[in-house]
Amino acid sequence: MGFIQETKIQINLGVSKEYTLIQFSDVHAVTYDKISDESELIIKAINQEKLWMQQRLDFAEKFQENYDSNKLFSSIECLNQLIDYANKQNPDLVILTGDIIDYYSPTNFAYLKKTINRIKSSYLFSCGNHEYPSRYFFDMCQGNCDINYIDFKEFMVISIDDSIGKIKPNQLNAFKMLLRRKIPIILAMHIPIMTEYNREKLIKLDSYYSIKYNDCDDTTLQFIRLVSTRDEIKAILCGHTHGSITSMVAPNKPQYCCSSGLIGFINRITIK
Repeated sequence: MGFIQETKIQINLGVSKEYTLIQFSDVHAVTYDKISDESELIIKAINQEKLWMQQRLDFAEKFQENYDSNKLFSSIECLNQLIDYANKQNPDLVILTGDIIDYYSPTNFAYLKKTINRIKSSYLFSCGNHEYPSRYFFDMCQGNCDINYIDFKEFMVISIDDSIGKIKPNQLNAFKMLLRRKIPIILAMHIPIMTEYNREKLIKLDSYYSIKYNDCDDTTLQFIRLVSTRDEIKAILCGHTHGSITSMVAPNKPQYCCSSGLIGFINRITIK
């Protein structure tokens, strides 16, 4: 077994050629600079690294997911391995669905920027709840963290920042405008959504791990209803759960939660 663990997903859109998307999530990378960082930041980085090195194993056990015990890398090396893998695959799009770093610090941000710049393909970056506040990550989001997209003409991949556990009015309005295009849409965001259709799967997790149709503000509820009912929305790609979960937010409308990048999980999505 190697470090990279592929979950293969196929989405049939009836497009004119085959597309490949690579998604990874929840690496929680931390680093520090012994020379320039203050002692408190160094201590925080060391403690957070220890925390996630253990939690990745706890989540793997919880979700009964395999990993190579001989390849338990540091968080920084995990991120490098994931990007090296994506570059070798030469996909049409790389999707990073949040918590790629564990918290904002000048050193973490500088490392993230340097590392993301190594991605050779087009990419979309969705902020996770650990990438907060999102205004620090405009460079990663290529200028718009609230909502961004890649237009393949035959379909779109839209990234929406739901890292604060809700959708803002400006995001909802922008999303409605994109729906007017009337072409298939794949959504990418950090936190999965719960509807009446996938409630039984997601209710087993702590309430922290989803945005709920029956416990949210009106704007977020409108967004969930649009995602659930509009034919243009074909699939949702998310992270946050630290375990692979596939559920249906509505009939024939799957939501794929990518497992932890800390144990090498990626979603390899084929669009046909």
